[in-house]
Amino acid sequence: MNKSWLVLIIFSVLLSACEVRKQPLPRGVFLGLTPTDKPRLLPRFINSGMIEFNGTFNAEGTEFYYTTDIPRHGMIVHTQMLPDSSWSAPALAAFSGAYSDYDPLFSPDGNRLYFSSGRPAPGKSEGSSGIWFVERMHDGWTDPVYVPLGALSAFYSSVTSKGKVYFNAGSPGKLYSARKTAEKYQVEPLVQMLDSLQSELDPFIAPDESYLIFRGYGDRSYGRADLFISFRLNGQWTPAENLGSEINSTAQEVCPYVTTDGRFFIFSSDRLAEPYPLQSGTPIAEFQDKFGTSDNAQQNIYYMSADFIEDFRKRHISRFGK
Repeated sequence: MNKSWLVLIIFSVLLSACEVRKQPLPRGVFLGLTPTDKPRLLPRFINSGMIEFNGTFNAEGTEFYYTTDIPRHGMIVHTQMLPDSSWSAPALAAFSGAYSDYDPLFSPDGNRLYFSSGRPAPGKSEGSSGIWFVERMHDGWTDPVYVPLGALSAFYSSVTSKGKVYFNAGSPGKLYSARKTAEKYQVEPLVQMLDSLQSELDPFIAPDESYLIFRGYGDRSYGRADLFISFRLNGQWTPAENLGSEINSTAQEVCPYVTTDGRFFIFSSDRLAEPYPLQSGTPIAEFQDKFGTSDNAQQNIYYMSADFIEDFRKRHISRFGK
């Protein structure tokens, strides 16, 4: 990275941090959000000029974890609702920082927080990603516990109510599930998902394992990556369907998540609301100002109502439920 880009990144981070501190903090459970029919940005005290992605709420909607990063180092960030219903300023999670960490997702009951990390573990090659979890205690979290999934470099884990773990691994990405037995985790590929998509990543599994939302690449995408959905009917996964242009864009959509109560759909996108001013002679200060905001083509976190899932379910049952 040349020095001019490094200076620009540092400037934008400092500017966005100042802007975020000026924003009023939200109040109420689930950040005071109301489900909407179209995607909206999470409050500005989370979305900034930095990269933010992969948000997850606990079951009660009183804690929120997400990923941000500095170059080549992911960090898991935490905010929680305070006794007066306001929310704390986001801060680095207690278990994150020493290693590159990302992809936090709560278990349905909120008692575990799964995440991906490059930290060392037995049987894992140095620097490769693995799945870990922390378990809730009365005064915080346990130390991170490694989930041994063999030689796979694993990312983005979500878990069912029965403890079955879904994740992605490999390049191009493929989806897997893992069930814990008395001796180890039994890992299986989700080969039925591999139809015309070139790669599948970021699996979010419903707590009852009835549907799966994931990031896909291929000729059925609007842009660089889109979000797709599949339903488990009669023990089989239905063909994956694009979530459509209300959610996906010509940019990249990643990191799907549905709150435990089924009300909110959370995802991340690097779409632009307003393009950069690319006319000849535009002062560089205009680019610097825009890069310091959340509308800078970096990943941000969006929310909306999850009601659309039932519409997709009915359509899949009518097509494939016989």
